[in-house]
This record gives sequence, C-alpha cells and structure tokens, in this order.
Amino acid sequence: MESISPQLIIEEAKKKNYTISVISDKLNLFTIKGNNKNILFKNIDCWINNSLGVRFSRYKNLSYFMLRKHQIKVPQSFVLSRKWKIADVLKSIKENNIHFPVVVKPATWEHGNWVSVNIKTKEDLIKAIKSALNFHHQVIIQEFFSWKDHRLFVVGHKLVAAMQRVPAFITGNGKNNIKTLIEKENKNPLRWDAHTSKLTKIIIDTELRHIIKDQWLTLQSIIPKNKKIFLRKNANLSTWGISIDVTDKIHPEIKKMAEKASKILDLQVCGIDYLSLDIKKPLAQQKWWIIEVNHTPWLRGHHFPTIGKPRNVAKAILELVFWK
Repeated sequence: MESISPQLIIEEAKKKNYTISVISDKLNLFTIKGNNKNILFKNIDCWINNSLGVRFSRYKNLSYFMLRKHQIKVPQSFVLSRKWKIADVLKSIKENNIHFPVVVKPATWEHGNWVSVNIKTKEDLIKAIKSALNFHHQVIIQEFFSWKDHRLFVVGHKLVAAMQRVPAFITGNGKNNIKTLIEKENKNPLRWDAHTSKLTKIIIDTELRHIIKDQWLTLQSIIPKNKKIFLRKNANLSTWGISIDVTDKIHPEIKKMAEKASKILDLQVCGIDYLSLDIKKPLAQQKWWIIEVNHTPWLRGHHFPTIGKPRNVAKAILELVFWK
C-alpha cells in the first residue's frame, strides 16, 4: 500500500482472520472478506459514507453552507474563480467582514495541499491565490486565527479519537544551524520520505525558506538552546507536523458538536478539523469553528501520536463496516 492508513486497516483485518485481497498497491485498492461480507476499499473509503456527503466534504463551500445552516460555526469565507483582479478580491474581503491575516486554499482537496495561511500583505495574497489556482479553478479566502488545531475522528457518528496537531518545528541547541537541526530531526527513525510512516521527513522547500525568512532567519542561522523554530504554518501531518492525543480531555459539548456535524453531512467516517483555544472548555466559553470535514482522514496521527495514548481508529472503522 502507498499509504499507511490502508495498511492499518489491513493489519486490523488480519487480527480478525478476515481475508484480504490486494487489487492495487499503488491505488490503495483492496477487498476484505469477513462476517459474510466482501467489502471493497479505496484507501479507507468504502460503502459506509453517503456519496452526497462525500461530495459536500470535498467541496468546502458546500460543507460550510450545510454546517452553517445547522448552527455550527464555520469561518466567514468567499469563493474566488480564475477570473479575478486583486482590487475585487480586496473589496470582497472587506464586504465579507474578513480581516487580515487570511487563509487561501483550493475549494476542494484535503491534507493541507496548496493551503497558504497567515497571509498579511497584498503581495503574499496574490502569490497564494495563484498557487491555489494552479490546483483548482476555485479558491476559498477566509480569516486566519492562530488557535489550536485539532482533528476530531468520528466513526458511526460517534467521536472515537481527538488529537491536537502541531506544525513542524525544530528546537535549537545553541550550536547547530537550522539546516543541520533539520537533518538531525530527519534521522528520527519515525520519519520516512513518504507518508507510509508514522512521521514524514522534513523537506527544505520554497515555503520553508519563506517561513524562516519571515522570522529573520536563514538556513545558516544558529538557534539558541531550547528555542523553537516553526517550519510550517499549517499543522497537517503530511507537512511534517506532530500529533498530541487529547481524546480524554475533550469537552462533552465539543464531542456532541462533532457528532452532529457528521450527521449533517451523512458521513459515518470522517475527520473534522476544529480550531479553538481550549479543547477542555465548553463551546460557549471560547471562540471556535470547524474549518474542514474530511471523508478520508489519515489514521496515523491517532495510531502513533507523538505524545499521548494511541487510539485504534482502524479497529473502530472495521467494526462499523462489518457489523453494521
């Protein structure tokens, strides 16, 4: 399998003595036979999710509309197409009561791809729009808040796991420069080149160089001991982030809200990206919103948290599929 998520599903199926038939490793396509059922999987996808719900989750503006309609908070946003002028974009930002800094992301797709966050200037806004439009013909612009980033994992409309996602960072030792510190971190046996591992190796790319430049640093800068330098603004595991399990800390109101969101979109299995100040506080006592609902959430952050207790979400998925 090209991805670790189907590997985890298959490992769990083997524990139950189910029969696995791999159709394509490259496409993450396989079947599992057990309990008088023969289920086709694509990654972790199977028949369990409603097709319309999948469509809603893939197109963020549709999921925002449905969630907002049912009194679940989502960011104030607007959709921009390929034909745009920066003056019109700035006007729309103002008309939609959105304030800088902002987020720019494709109207579809997942895993933080082509997402630009904490954009503060017109120049960076233009670059971010062009980048996102290279992937999809529509982009979403919304306000950015540096709240804590959480992934809430729902199976069978019940929350089974929650983690806080932290952007990739290095910690200074007073001796080595940023480039060397990244090389040292990449020697962590948990970090591999691809997303088939527990953690992903850090790549020195254009965005990383830009982020450290914004901190008045270069790859040759020596970082003081114990000082953290963040290498990404988004916290996705696919862009080298780490996970902290917070399942036992989540407030019951937040749990109930996540389960409600899964029902609204008719998704039995989904990962809900939730921003707030404190996962332990009730919703009424803090600012919060859902920024995305993913119908193919990755499993590794819950199975292999950097900090905290592992959560076997693959087992929860299999039990739902084969016993529903």
